Amino acid sequence: MITPRKLFLLIAILAALVLTGCEGESNPTLPFNFPIPTDLRLSGIINLSDVAVHKDLGGITPSLLDLRPFTVKVQDDLSGPATVDEQGRFTLSPISIRDQVVLFCQHGTNKNLVLEWMAATSAGLYGEMNVTVDLRSTARSMIARSLRERYGRRIRPEELKTEHISATVNAIADVLEKYPTKLSSQPLDQIAEVKAAYTAMADSLHAGNSGAYPNEHVLLLHMGGDNSLSSYIGANIEDIALAGLPSGTQILIQVDTRVDGFKRLMLQKNKFVELVSLGKFDSSSGLVIADFMTWARRAFPARRYSLIISSHADGWKSSASLPSTALRNSLIVDDSAEKKGNVIEIAAYIAGAAANFDGSRRPLELLAFDACNMGSIEVAWEFRNCAAATVFSQAMVPAAGFPYGKIVKSIAGTGSDKLDGETLGRIICDEYRKKYLEGIITQPVTVSMIRNSAFASFISRLNAWFIAVNNERDQYAKVLAGLRDHLEFVVEDGEKKYVVQAFEKAENRDLKSFVSNAAGPLTRIKIDTENLLREFPGLIVCNYHSQKAFPGATGLSVTLPDRQTWFSEFVGPSPSPYFFLAFARETLWPDLLAAINAVE
Repeated sequence: MITPRKLFLLIAILAALVLTGCEGESNPTLPFNFPIPTDLRLSGIINLSDVAVHKDLGGITPSLLDLRPFTVKVQDDLSGPATVDEQGRFTLSPISIRDQVVLFCQHGTNKNLVLEWMAATSAGLYGEMNVTVDLRSTARSMIARSLRERYGRRIRPEELKTEHISATVNAIADVLEKYPTKLSSQPLDQIAEVKAAYTAMADSLHAGNSGAYPNEHVLLLHMGGDNSLSSYIGANIEDIALAGLPSGTQILIQVDTRVDGFKRLMLQKNKFVELVSLGKFDSSSGLVIADFMTWARRAFPARRYSLIISSHADGWKSSASLPSTALRNSLIVDDSAEKKGNVIEIAAYIAGAAANFDGSRRPLELLAFDACNMGSIEVAWEFRNCAAATVFSQAMVPAAGFPYGKIVKSIAGTGSDKLDGETLGRIICDEYRKKYLEGIITQPVTVSMIRNSAFASFISRLNAWFIAVNNERDQYAKVLAGLRDHLEFVVEDGEKKYVVQAFEKAENRDLKSFVSNAAGPLTRIKIDTENLLREFPGLIVCNYHSQKAFPGATGLSVTLPDRQTWFSEFVGPSPSPYFFLAFARETLWPDLLAAINAVE
């Protein structure tokens, strides 16, 4: 049964998708509340008595300004806004105890006129608080929010003195008194002069080491388990709780399962606390993942953030098990919603979620995929702008997934102050190796990590190699087609072992294995091949694989379909979504595939 609250949320998300796209705080707000008690009671007044508000904004003289058009709302809270009387007085419904709160006071007619007030303290906000919202509180809030989201530092806004806020106050006053037309096209905190003032102060405060990091590292887990992985994901969450919360970190989980539906959880010591439960919800949506990220940056300031996505996947490919549409094909399967996520959409939203309201960007330290077949160059290039490093598997991932309890314990042993993206990525890869490759019974798995800062140089060399091959395609297309099909041997059960390392799906081939094996026959492009091979160590910084199942795995695959698959699934009556991938659009690889598969 869809309640009015859920219906409102769904409408809000769809509206935000159509109207605002992928970036920053324009994402829809999923409700969250810290656990009871509900004991923070806010009331106060909007005071504009010291500013001569322009008549176009409803001002004649300060004493005659009618403040009733304003409403007051708590950031990241779905409760309805509070009304304001003519003198600016308001009272909010009680909210739960928390360590920070932001009030937005929006004008009903001039909706871009939004005044602010913020409070923050590690001791927690509770009891009755009397609030004065004015130009000074608005300046303090903008500066504190920018410091929080740009750098992960939390500061008590009341600690900001006149010299800290004067430039921002003056910029706001100029808009309200002299240049009200600037509010016709953008919110107050986005007006260039206002933004320049508060961001400059946030930068200065950070440079002076002002404010504290409430967390060194926040680990986000988006676990799409509304499918056959539901029980495994439940077990993974229990393992994390048993391992306990490492010092200096916070672990937040956004999880969707068959029985319990969609929830957000926060780890406290050895127990997860439920922050919100929404029942049935589409966990395959990139928009929902992006909202999780932007909300976490506001609610849990930290020096660093990383994200693990856990669910079913098949790399970039479409799954036939559920209905598909143009942009809803593979990564993350949600049975109840009858939806499947898509790497193009999800990558765009995660990259967009790095944008803060103040124009700065904070990409993730690490993006890790606990999902099958994600270790391809097509997927990696699509997500290149999302994080400093990416962890994934070229092969299938066991249903039990990452050894989360061991990973969390290793984080505790490493120390949160040393936990950058690559360090966390190596912990994940090491624990995955220990679980699946060093036990009494090993499994056919791979895991690898790439450094995204090396990707631009790598792609440049790779495309140069593609161009060199394409220039000799009349001769080399046949050579590469033969190399693709060349069998090393066939085992007794009929499984084929190719010279170029293949995985469970034969069209997934190890990229370095392909280039290395092509080096001998492609004599005319020897220099291009050597230049490309030198790029691999800088890109692939960690790689473990089953020596028995995948001896030639080096950490990154490429799609190399046989001729039958090419014509039936790629260039048939309905073009494959492959051609919409950034890698396919920005390199010559699709042209080479066409040439290779033209060979009979």
